[in-house]
Amino acid sequence: METIESYLKEMNLTYKVIAAEDRIILPYTIDDRRFLLIVDRSDKWVRFFIIIVEADELKKVDKAKLHESLLEANGQLAEIKYFISEQGAVGVIGHEGVASISLEGFQEEYNALPYAVSYFINNIASKLNIEVKGVE
Repeated sequence: METIESYLKEMNLTYKVIAAEDRIILPYTIDDRRFLLIVDRSDKWVRFFIIIVEADELKKVDKAKLHESLLEANGQLAEIKYFISEQGAVGVIGHEGVASISLEGFQEEYNALPYAVSYFINNIASKLNIEVKGVE
């Protein structure tokens, strides 16, 4: 995590380290909504993710259309993938190999996720009448 923290400092970003979980949390504002970009690490991967919409906000949404829209977007967007958590929340995730991570690669992943959140808001949520409030 020291390498990741050095990248965050070089990028002049505000973040919080949760050492016990090998995790870093970065607040991010997208379209006037606050989100938390989470960075965590395993032996092989650095994982970046944002929860976009909690499950309780999707109760009235046509799940088949949501799944179809997310699958289509996964095919169109590089660097990231949308997912539905075990609890039913919609999020976006990206990965970078621990062995090959660089400042450039880190910045690409970091910037791809907020773009994907905006894409979701403008191209998926708007069509399916999903209200995206932001998640903390």
